[in-house]
Amino acid sequence: MPMTIIPKDKGYDVLPEKIAPTSYLEDIMDSEAAPAEQISAGFYKQVAGEELVYTYGFDEMKVVLEVKGDFTITDEVGTVTKPKRGDVYYFKKGCTITFKSEGEGAFGYFYYVGLKHKTA
Repeated sequence: MPMTIIPKDKGYDVLPEKIAPTSYLEDIMDSEAAPAEQISAGFYKQVAGEELVYTYGFDEMKVVLEVKGDFTITDEVGTVTKPKRGDVYYFKKGCTITFKSEGEGAFGYFYYVGLKHKTA
């Protein structure tokens, strides 16, 4: 079949796997390309508490789905942004980004696509 769909209740509505104390991320779909050309897509959620500092080993784009409370994204040169629903971010391979959510009930929820160069 040329098209694949993951229903909302099996993708968007599901909390991704916990990868750090306040960070959740999970690939939900991979392209069928060769491993070196394969793109992956999934969801990332950052809740209030410990920030996530991440150095990208691949190019990735994120779409902001939801933000509640005080949420910031900061790059390695100190540029601070406050994402809003509908914003699209591009993180270049090698950059270091800090995701931080503060305040009771605060979070950021994102959809991402990246070229992760998976091995066979």
